[in-house]
Amino acid sequence: MMTNNNNIEDQRWKLLDKERFQTFFDSDGRLVKEHEFRKAVFKGGINSNLRPQAWKYLFGFYPPLLSKTEQETIDVERKLCYDFMCERCEKEMPEELRSQLSHLSANKVKEPLSPNEIFFSIQQRIEAYKPKLNWNEMDRHVRLIAKDLHRTDFISSEKRPDNYNYGPLTRLLVAFASYHPNIGYSQGMNDMAHCFLHVFSFNEHEAYFCFAYYITQSGEHFTEKGIAHKIKQLPKLVEIVDQLLYDRILSLNVELWTFCHRWLFLCFRREFAEEEDTLICFEVVCSHFLEENSLAAERLLHDIQLRRAEQKGISSYSSSISMEGHSKSNEELGCSFDLFVCIAMISLFRSCLFDANDELEALEAIQQRQKTLDVRQVLSLAEQLFKIYCLQMTSMTAPSTIETSSYEIID
Repeated sequence: MMTNNNNIEDQRWKLLDKERFQTFFDSDGRLVKEHEFRKAVFKGGINSNLRPQAWKYLFGFYPPLLSKTEQETIDVERKLCYDFMCERCEKEMPEELRSQLSHLSANKVKEPLSPNEIFFSIQQRIEAYKPKLNWNEMDRHVRLIAKDLHRTDFISSEKRPDNYNYGPLTRLLVAFASYHPNIGYSQGMNDMAHCFLHVFSFNEHEAYFCFAYYITQSGEHFTEKGIAHKIKQLPKLVEIVDQLLYDRILSLNVELWTFCHRWLFLCFRREFAEEEDTLICFEVVCSHFLEENSLAAERLLHDIQLRRAEQKGISSYSSSISMEGHSKSNEELGCSFDLFVCIAMISLFRSCLFDANDELEALEAIQQRQKTLDVRQVLSLAEQLFKIYCLQMTSMTAPSTIETSSYEIID
C-alpha cells in the first residue's frame, strides 16, 4: 500500500481561474489547447465564477475549434432549437401524460427576432420537428419524471428552496427523454439535471445541451447493466492497488459495493457536505483526463516503462509488448477514473473496516462518517491509486514498496 503523503493535496490543488483559462484559446476565441484545459480541470477543479463558461467546453456545448463568432451562432441556434423542442413536447404530448406534469408549460413571451434570427428560427424549427416522437414509449418515462421531481437533491447540505419552480427541470427532463428514446429517463437523472441548471443559473438551453452531452457520453451510469459492470470491476481493482484492504473486506464479508452503486450512479453527487465539493468532484471526473486510453495515462505508462528499463540498465526497449498486455488488462477492468475515486473513498474509510468486529459494525461506522470526507483528499488519493494501478500493470514492483510520488502526470 502506498504511503500517505501529507502534501499530496497541496501539490495537486489549484482551481482553474479566468486568467489561466484564457491561455487555452487563440486570438479568435478557439480552444486550441483542449488537453491542457482538461488537465487543469482534473488537477484542481474550476473556480465557481468561471464554471458556467468553462462547462460549455467541458460538456460539448461548444466544439473546441469554433471561433468566438461561430460560438455566438451556436448559442443562438441551440436556444431556438431547445425552445422548439419544448414547444413540440407540450403540443404533441397526450393529455393523459401532460396532466401528470403541471410544470411543463413555459408561459414565455416570445421576443421579436432579428432578420438573422428568423433564418435560424426556420432552420431550428425544422430540426426540432424532424425526429419522430414515440409517446407510447414515453408513458413510463413521464410517470417516473413526475414521481422523481419532488425527490430532487437540490443542494447537498440544504433542503429544497421555498417556492421552487419545477418548470425548467421538468422541461429539460421531458425534452431529453423524448429526443433520446434509446436512453429515456432513469431515476437519478433529476439530480444531475438540477446540477446543470444550478450551474447555468437556470438558463435552460445551456443546461440542456450540456446535460445531454454528459448523459450520452456517460449513459452507462443510468443503466443497470452499466453500473453492474463497473461494480464488478471494483474488487479486482482494490485487490491490485491495496491487497491488505481487499483481504480485510473479504474477511468481514462486507458488501461495500452496495455503497459504490450510489456513488457511481450519481457521480458522487451526495457524498460531500458542500455543494461546491460535489461540483468539483463531478467536473474532475468528467474531465476524462486520466483514465483508460487517455493521452495522460498512455504517457504515464510510457514514463513508468522507461524508468523500469533504466533501472535494469537497458538502453532501449519496446513498449509495444507491455502496452499490449496492459490494454488487454484494461479491456477486462475498464479503469475509468470514477472507479479510483470509489477506491479512494473506501481506503479513507479503512479504519471503519479494521476496527470493526463484523460486517454490521463496519457498515454502521461508514454510514456515520458519510459526508465527512474532504474532496481534495479523495481526488488526490484517487490519482495516486491510479498511478499504483499503472505500476502494477507494468509489473514494476509490489505495491508495498512503490514510491508513487516520483511519477507525475506529464504534459
